[in-house]
Amino acid sequence: MKIVLVAESGFTRSSVNVNLRSAGYSIIEAEPTCLADVLTVMRNVLPHLVVMDSDLPVCQCETVVRIIREDPILARTPILLIVESLELEPVRRMLRWDQVRCLAKPLLVESLLQAVRDQFPTFSIHSSDPDPVV
Repeated sequence: MKIVLVAESGFTRSSVNVNLRSAGYSIIEAEPTCLADVLTVMRNVLPHLVVMDSDLPVCQCETVVRIIREDPILARTPILLIVESLELEPVRRMLRWDQVRCLAKPLLVESLLQAVRDQFPTFSIHSSDPDPVV
């Protein structure tokens, strides 16, 4: 499974990358310094999931989600947002969109892995092995 990771924070990027790779997912990082570059990476990779930190330097996360949803190539790509709080109004608005889920910080490894597994219930690294423990 290909997952595009968009996160400016080195800690978030490293933590998500290490934990998802350990669970058998293929992670492609998209540097959030230029929105056009992020979208180009997504269009080239055609990920099964986008994991995105809501704290982006280029524009508001809600704008990025809207652009992805309006893109004919990426519109159906599930998005998992890592947010500061589930109580913020922009987060509530984004949750109304199809295939958008949110996880609140601090990010717990098991919550992250479960949210990703929920997107791909039939995926396993080795069909006879249980889900890996991180």
